[in-house]
Amino acid sequence: MIRNWIADHGEGPSIRQIGARVGLSSTSSGAYQLGRLEDLGLISRNGRGWRSCQLGT
Repeated sequence: MIRNWIADHGEGPSIRQIGARVGLSSTSSGAYQLGRLEDLGLISRNGRGWRSCQLGT
C-alpha cells in the first residue's frame, strides 16, 4: 500500500489513510505500527511527519 501510494503521489500516505486502508481503529495504533516498521528498518522518515516516510531497501 505504501509503495503504491508513494509511486502515485510522490509522498507517503497519512496515518489516517494507512489506517483506513488496513483497518486500524485509531491514528495512535497506526503511528505505533509505523514506528515498529521504522524500528525494524523497513521504513524511514526524512522529517517528523509520516508523509516523509520512505521504504527501506
